[in-house]
Amino acid sequence: MAAGRTYSSVSELYAKHASAEECDSFVKSLNSRKLAKTLFALRSKAGLTQKELAEKIGITQSKVSKIEHAQDVTLTIGDILQYCDALDLQLHVGLMPDGMTLVNQVKFHWNELQRHLEKIQEISKGDVGMEKAARDFTFEAAHNITDGLLATLGNVMPKQENEELLTVSAPSDSKELPEDFSPATLSKQLCHHEK
Repeated sequence: MAAGRTYSSVSELYAKHASAEECDSFVKSLNSRKLAKTLFALRSKAGLTQKELAEKIGITQSKVSKIEHAQDVTLTIGDILQYCDALDLQLHVGLMPDGMTLVNQVKFHWNELQRHLEKIQEISKGDVGMEKAARDFTFEAAHNITDGLLATLGNVMPKQENEELLTVSAPSDSKELPEDFSPATLSKQLCHHEK
């Protein structure tokens, strides 16, 4: 067999050999099964066969196959909950306004993250050990978030000749914490350096 062209995806291969209408139909079909494909991937990652998953849920193997090959709009919440339960997963459903910009999605997720961190702190109140663990985790989260933001910022900032790369590193169990760990002080400490 002669070596042929390598394609980066089935969609790319299909686009090369099908009409525009056939290609659009194929892509729409793939996009209409994102949730079903995710369920299949999760089952595969868990190392379960369809039959094993079916036995855990108490349904037939053919029902699992139908779920994994269904159009997303035909899946029921009950099917998804059973599937998740068998894989020891929780189902979280989020609703956002149609057409929400990426900027507003980032803001939404930041607010959710902040709410979760505050909940951890609230739950830990009154228990010295838990308060310390919550504080340590919050510092670790701040470090990881800052590190990720700086990495992202590095991708969009123009590189200056002879510019030093800024690296932030602190072990998660660090006992030495800055006196003021507020976002304003943190950004001054991490993002501003003398030229």
